[in-house]
Amino acid sequence: MLKVVLEPNFIQPGNVFSLPLDYRTGFMSIIKSAFQSESPIDYDLVFNRRTVKPYTFAVAFGDDVKVQDEKIYFNRPLEFKFSSFDLNDEILLYNYFVRSKTIKIFGRDFDVSNLWIFENKKIKGNSAIFKTLSPVLIRSHKNEKFYLCPKCENFDGDEAFYEALKFNVSELVRNLLGREVSGEINFKPVKTRRVVVKHLTDRGNLKLPGFTGLFLFEAESEVLNLILRAGLGARRSQGFGMLELVYEVSR
Repeated sequence: MLKVVLEPNFIQPGNVFSLPLDYRTGFMSIIKSAFQSESPIDYDLVFNRRTVKPYTFAVAFGDDVKVQDEKIYFNRPLEFKFSSFDLNDEILLYNYFVRSKTIKIFGRDFDVSNLWIFENKKIKGNSAIFKTLSPVLIRSHKNEKFYLCPKCENFDGDEAFYEALKFNVSELVRNLLGREVSGEINFKPVKTRRVVVKHLTDRGNLKLPGFTGLFLFEAESEVLNLILRAGLGARRSQGFGMLELVYEVSR
């Protein structure tokens, strides 16, 4: 995983800074620029040829965050986290941030004040508790316009969620591991909430339902490590579905 701390390099009254509520598109542009700059060959593979991207990302604004008038307000440095099934992608972005030193996000300068790259802990068993770093979107495989959620603290759950989840994971395994899923896939919410996220897509601004929080996931260890590194669900490369391992569950 790559972690980058970005410090605003401009003055705002009260040191309160803002980005558009759909901030993810700005970071998608940064990732694309990094691939273009550091490796045209990888850029062509990831953006022109590969249909399933092997990475995910998340942005943290700190605890003191306010959403108002289609903007998100914050007063702390941003934390940008990027993880890929292909370690080369993480190294590529690391080198880009080291060389750039200052990054433009929606026309504003942010200094790279610190960055780290470290390996995720490898999961050895078949059961683990995960925490979402960005909302997870599970798209219905029967109607791609619909997104489904599990039972949450604030939602009763969509009946077709588990079938769609298993289909999503099976497709990810097929595309990135080159094989079929072996064994059962089980999901159990621990402490989750349904959220609705505004996101700019090729079909315009959409409001996408997803979920955040803690959940138990059971699958073969290679699949658990895959979703830890590449993310879970739809639109992972657009800033959704990034996970953090809380702990393995002993059986």
